[in-house]
Amino acid sequence: MNPFGSAKPVTLEANFSRPYKSISSSANSDYSLLNDLERLIRGSYRQPNGALRSDRGSQAVYMSISRMENSRRVGRELIRAAQYGVEVYVIHGKASQSKESRALQSKLNNLRHGHFKICSKGKSLACLSGLNGAIMHSKLLLVSSTYTRTGKPASAAIWSGSANLGGPSGERTYNNGLTVYNDRKLWFETRQMWRDMWAERNVNSNYPAYIKSYNHRYGLTQNEADLYGYTKADPVYGMFYSNLANVTIYPTPIRATPTNGKDPVLMLLKRVIPDDQCRIRLQQNRFKYRRIAVAQKLVELAEGGCKISGVYFEDDLKVNRTTHCQTYIRICRPILDVFKTSSRTIEAAWAKPHDKTILVEAKLRRNVYNPEERLPNGNAWPAEGARATVVQAGSAALTGSNLVGSDEITTETTDPAIYDAYLDHWKAILQSREYQNYPY
Repeated sequence: MNPFGSAKPVTLEANFSRPYKSISSSANSDYSLLNDLERLIRGSYRQPNGALRSDRGSQAVYMSISRMENSRRVGRELIRAAQYGVEVYVIHGKASQSKESRALQSKLNNLRHGHFKICSKGKSLACLSGLNGAIMHSKLLLVSSTYTRTGKPASAAIWSGSANLGGPSGERTYNNGLTVYNDRKLWFETRQMWRDMWAERNVNSNYPAYIKSYNHRYGLTQNEADLYGYTKADPVYGMFYSNLANVTIYPTPIRATPTNGKDPVLMLLKRVIPDDQCRIRLQQNRFKYRRIAVAQKLVELAEGGCKISGVYFEDDLKVNRTTHCQTYIRICRPILDVFKTSSRTIEAAWAKPHDKTILVEAKLRRNVYNPEERLPNGNAWPAEGARATVVQAGSAALTGSNLVGSDEITTETTDPAIYDAYLDHWKAILQSREYQNYPY
């Protein structure tokens, strides 16, 4: 089924940044991912051939971002889109403002079609979470109408990923993103989440419960779902899912513990049926001690036969050592100590990933938390499990605050082509200048 017609099939694209030399000069940066974001925004007001769109005044762009220090991309396209009549809305994190974000705020708010907001909820620095010290960390771009990478018209573009709009966490470290086109259900759900952020809804620390309580805001009617080929109309389970895109979006804040089944990472790992064909790869900016249950589960899977490898961030700045567990690698010593208990080696290395990614190739049980989920071929998930490849990515690092307290987005897809693209990204970081094994 194609909700926007046969000329606009549901399509996924991945994008990445892979700098030649990370955290160095702009000459060594990789702007590929940020350029792709600019392309999505530019498509709201200009055709691929350069001509202005006659319908640009009816288009909208919605973005949330947490940082943009030293930004050289994306902001300029947001300004141009607003100048050409597109309604442009930007949310920026209060915790990490910069001269670049203040300049974008000033320019957009001085335009008729520009809107820039910094959320403020007392001691919370987030838009949704009301917890002390929480931050708005989501990286999200929604474009009502644009074009695919190959120049095909597309509606309802949804991008989410790990990259900020510039500097060390935009083009100077490894990053990833996922774009979904032409998926009506996922668009309505995700756009409403963005609107909740803009409105600073009082969700306290349990956004999925809020979604369940206001279910009617987040999707299609049952008749619309039937018409467009979706398996279910309402996201009653507290996350957003499309069987047409094979994509799930888990929003936070959530009240998650190691045992209550709400942690998306543990939910994925608990689905794994380990054997000698199981492969799990982590490409993470941070892995801190409050996520020790994830480390314990990885040990259990390694003992069952899974080969597990991780690449984590090498931090050269001594000032950051206190923040990152007194080590130059952003994986806390208690996590490594748990890994040591495994009789099978859990590989660790360091490089410069800003990614928050887990790749899984394994036999998987059905998703108990998301009963809507289907296999990539559209069939229902069998009770005995099925072999699949899964990419879990988004904005949330393996830390405690990013699990429970802050505004985050975690995406998950079983699309095989997207998995292959992310696997190539993994292989690329193994060949990067900064990569080296980390003996622990």
